[in-house]
Amino acid sequence: MKNILVVNASNRKKGNSYALEQRITEQLNGRAEVTTFRIGEKKVNACLACDACKAQHTPSCIQKDDFTALIPEIDSCDAMLILAPVHWDQFPAQLKAFLDRTYSFMDFTQPDLSMAGRKDKKVAGYFFCGFGPVDAYTNMVETNLKSFATAGFTETKAHVAGDANAPASILEKPDDLKAADEMVEWLLA
Repeated sequence: MKNILVVNASNRKKGNSYALEQRITEQLNGRAEVTTFRIGEKKVNACLACDACKAQHTPSCIQKDDFTALIPEIDSCDAMLILAPVHWDQFPAQLKAFLDRTYSFMDFTQPDLSMAGRKDKKVAGYFFCGFGPVDAYTNMVETNLKSFATAGFTETKAHVAGDANAPASILEKPDDLKAADEMVEWLLA
């Protein structure tokens, strides 16, 4: 059974990320071991860029927060699904901090720059935008997801649901729900 980490990077508990998280975790029930990490409910400090993690030669961080406790799960999971809104044409700040903290997986002595225990994992990003160019946001998500390669996520898939600003409105969008279903199957494959 696959081990999937679901990262919810939204602070809106009645928003689209939470609505889709519930739908997807129900789909995964009995098909995968699921760990959910809701960034808005956790403490994820900014990376200090202190390089203390580089002395360990195993993914670690000297900070004592919820991200540090999650490092073993990130390293051992089969796949990660990120659910998040688009904020000012970018990842929301709390997700950017999460991404920056994967610096703790970087090893400059390795050809692929990674000390991840597994380097064959999938990462999917399902993002929501109320307004703006879906194609540009999709490009942004695809580009940023590639940065997770340092943590061993070498395959990526992205989807941006447009006109998805109203709380839980994603549940009324059949084409975007189909994309979510396809993403779940891709993560399980």
